[in-house]
Formats: sequence, C-alpha cells, structure tokens
Amino acid sequence: MVARRRAVLRRARALAGAALLAACGPQGPQGPAGTESGGAGQPAPAGARPAQGAQPAGQPRPGGTLRIAVYQEPTVLNPYMNSQTVGSEVFDQLFQGLILVDPDGNYVPWLATEVPGVQNGGVSADGKTVTFKLRPGVTWHDGKPFTARDVVFTWQAVMDPSNPVTTRTGWKDIEAVEARDDTTAVVRFKEFYAPYLTLFGRILPAHGFGGQTAMDKHEFGRRPIGTGPFKFVEWVSGDHISLAKHADYWKQGQPYLDQLIFRVTPSREVSVAQLKTAEVDVVWDMIEAQVPEFEGHPDVDVWAFPGLGVERLVLNLSAPSGPAMGNPDTRHPILGDPRVREAIELAVNKKVLVDKLLYGKTTVAFSPLPTGWAAPRLPVSEFSPDRARKLLDEAGWKAGADGIRAKDGVKMQMAFATTSGNQLRELTQQVMQEQLRAVGIALEIKNVPSAVLLGTWADNSPRARGQFDVNMWTTNAGIDPHSHLFAYYHSSQIPSEANKGEGQNYARLKSDVVDRALEEGGASPDQARRKAAYERAIKGIVESRAHIFLYNRLDVDGARKYVKGHTNNPWSELTWDAESWWLAK
Repeated sequence: MVARRRAVLRRARALAGAALLAACGPQGPQGPAGTESGGAGQPAPAGARPAQGAQPAGQPRPGGTLRIAVYQEPTVLNPYMNSQTVGSEVFDQLFQGLILVDPDGNYVPWLATEVPGVQNGGVSADGKTVTFKLRPGVTWHDGKPFTARDVVFTWQAVMDPSNPVTTRTGWKDIEAVEARDDTTAVVRFKEFYAPYLTLFGRILPAHGFGGQTAMDKHEFGRRPIGTGPFKFVEWVSGDHISLAKHADYWKQGQPYLDQLIFRVTPSREVSVAQLKTAEVDVVWDMIEAQVPEFEGHPDVDVWAFPGLGVERLVLNLSAPSGPAMGNPDTRHPILGDPRVREAIELAVNKKVLVDKLLYGKTTVAFSPLPTGWAAPRLPVSEFSPDRARKLLDEAGWKAGADGIRAKDGVKMQMAFATTSGNQLRELTQQVMQEQLRAVGIALEIKNVPSAVLLGTWADNSPRARGQFDVNMWTTNAGIDPHSHLFAYYHSSQIPSEANKGEGQNYARLKSDVVDRALEEGGASPDQARRKAAYERAIKGIVESRAHIFLYNRLDVDGARKYVKGHTNNPWSELTWDAESWWLAK
C-alpha cells in the first residue's frame, strides 16, 4: 500500500502540463478541438493521477439493493447548502453538473455534450464568455425536461442573498447567464475567471422551487429532484436514506442496481462490524489503521488509494464568545498571538500520529495541497517542545502550580472539538492533549456530532459563528484548488451576519498577502503565474498557523467482494460512479 502510494505521488509530481488552462495562450483558455459525449476532455492537468481501483471485467448483472454504511448523517441534500462529505456521497447519485473530472484528471462532458474551449467555439477569445451545449433528452426524476433554463436558475439561486450557500466563489464573477435555447447556456463573466469549468458542478431544477430562487428551509433539501442515476425515495432520520433507480436515466441500461440505501450507523467501528457480517455491502470512510485488519480477508476488499484530504487543526483567531464573537478584528485571548499558534505546532509530534495511529500508511502534512499541479514544496514543520516553551515564555504565558500556563488572569485552557463517533480522531486528540500539556497548554475534549461541527451559519454551527477554540477535521481541494483555497482563506470568506454566513474561512484569517495571491491565482490565464500565486498564498497560510496541517489521508473504503464496477476517482467521492456498480451474487 505504502509503496503504491509513493509511486503514484512520484508520478503525480512528475507529470508536466497545465491545469485548467493546459493549452492556454495569452488570449484565454483553450479547450479541445471538439469532444463528443463520452470522449476525452482537456489533457490531464499536472498532478493528475492515473485511474486506479477498477474492478475486474465482467458482465454487469442488473438488479439488487446495495447498502452503504455511513457513520455520519447529512443535514441537507441541497448541494449548494451542504457542508459535509457524507452529504456529497448521497447527492452525487441525485444531481449532475455540466462537466465532470474523470479519474485521469480529464475534464469530460456530463450534462454538456462537449467541454467548451476556444478551439471549438465554446469560449470567447478574451475568456469571458463560455457557451455550454447541453445534452438533449435528459429528464428530471419527476419526468420534466432538463433545459438551459435550469442552468440559469442554478446561478440565480446560488446568488440569491437570502440563501445560506457555503460559498459564492466564482459565481460572483458571473455577469449573466442566458438560455439561448433549450440546449444552449451562455455564461458571461465580468472578468476572466481561470477555473470556469469548476462552476455548475450540480444543476438544480427551476420547477423544483416553483420558480422562486429562495432555498433556505425549502422542502427540496429533504426531498430533492435531480437528473442523476438514482432518485430520492425516503429519509428516515438517524436510520437510512433510500434511493431508487431512475428508470428514464439518459445513460441507457444504467444504473444496474435497483436500489441504493445509505444506512446511518452510530460509529465507523459499527459500520465495519456490519461489513464483516454482511449486514451492509460497502463501508464509507474507513481509516488507514483498519487496512491490516482485512489483509487476506476472503469476503472483503479494502479500496485504499492516495487521497487529497488533509487532517488539520483549525484555530479560531477571533473572540470565541461575547458580543465580538467571530469578529476577526477582536483577537482570541489565547490564539490571537501568532507565537502561541507557532508553539502549538512545535509541540505536536505529527510523525508519532502517523506512525502509531495510522500504522505508517500515510505521510505528515505540510500544506492544504498534498499533491497536484499547484502543490508547493515546503518543509515539514519542526517538532520541538523546548522551542514551544521558549515562545510561550516570551509571549508572557507563565506556568502555574498545576503546570498549565496563564497570563493576565487568563488560563491557557481551550476546548478541542471534532466529530463524535470517530475513534481515530478521538485517539489523535488524546495524543495531542498530552503533547500540548507537556508545554503548559490544556485542551478539553468536547466532541459533537458531524452535523453540529460541520454545520453552516443557518444551522448556528459553532465553527461558522466563531464560537470555538480548536477544531479538527479533514477537507481537500479538487482538480483546481482555487475555489477551495479562496473559500477557506480569503478574508472576504469569513462568515458573518453581514454576508449571511457565506464562506468557509472559519479560522477568521485576515492576510493581505494571502488575499492578493489568491486573487491573482483566480484571475490569471497563465499556468506558471497561477502556480506561483498559490505558492505565495499557501506559504502565508502555513506561516499564519490558522490551520495546522497534521497528516495526509488515504481514501479508504471497504466492500464485500461481490460488489463490482467501482473505479477509484481521486477527484471525487466514493459513490461518483455508482451507476456502474453491480452485485455478483
């Protein structure tokens, strides 16, 4: 496993070429000469990895019900209001976008019939007008036709200020979207936006909202309608979400399965136990430490591949309570001092976490981008409790009789939260709790369900509101890192009452250096210039220690050996190709 991961990463770093604008000249983005449905898209970006995990060839057998165990439960199934990976696993079956990224890192048509570029007339010479030719004959789950008007509606709904969407990065750069006819959507940008193909990743039905763009608390979030291979059947909170085959799906003969059931379990460990006894067929999001448990197992395959996720600490730089809670201009009484944040990183032995808790099957993290064309070359952080103690002394934090430091009447004690029911994270917390106590910092573990920790502003999530000290979770960038980096680290993306909670800059980082670099990265058509801009941004992020990156994650899932048809896609979720899954039993 480790050898394979290293080989893939070496390949990823060695690949030459561009990202979104692989064939881009000074005039703007260049696309392929013309691609038909199912054909190749743009060349693989630098950092794209080879497809892995394809099941052995065989004749797909239609029919059957497949059960996927998930130890978290979504809060909503509207893709633009979802903030949980588990939500994506479910709605990936319900919704589709205009363009898809395949396992090799190619942009390929999805609900569009070709990838727009300058050469095929889909992108104007200045890069500001993009024309999508849409697939005819596609129907929504209720039988209504999919048209360009749904593309227009999706943009309008995302931009409706009453909707608490997770981010409007890129969408704000659009001036207008026009339905030229039923199968032609024209997107006009105010200025050139480099990752233009990453927008419209999921299309919403205009008729599903009765012509109104307001989505907050709409029943659609619990009973969605899409164009995907499966349609919504029922959601029994705390128990399961059931989907059924979309009989009029535009890919003839697919999906093969009749039914897909997401079974909600109390913990990852319960999910794995149910996989062993065949109570479920697939387990989502296992951990590296569970890989050895299934080596040589006669009935279970472990799908383990290099991932893009990075487990990290998110430190709140703003006031965690009171009238200034979440205000980035009011510093956190402990974490507001950059010397304290640096001391925290120096006190954490990341290699111990990797070697002891993850069985050495992954690597220590040093940035939000572990691989890919924009990944910077940065040194791994130092482990030095002595330096940590010295920094804390210099910052005026003195140890008390109990060993815990204090300053100006404030004790160096903070709440440490992650998702409950996650044994790996709980063990990680316990190890770090001891490591930080050794330098005089006390962490009080206060875990909460995923829906609470990873909730949105509308959910009154503590991270969104700024009501926390230290949180821990995994997140990752996609094929083009811009929207992720911008949403998580640009100062305009700090959730607040004024912007109705938009953005994911939960740490409340404000950095002119980071802001300018991210703005340049999103506005330039030049690959090298974008890469340099993101490297400056990431250096600023790492030095700020608003996020402290702990370890890179493998994508680890488990399945009974009779589950066939799955191919690993590092740029998407486990269920990205569930329309091709079938049961050999």
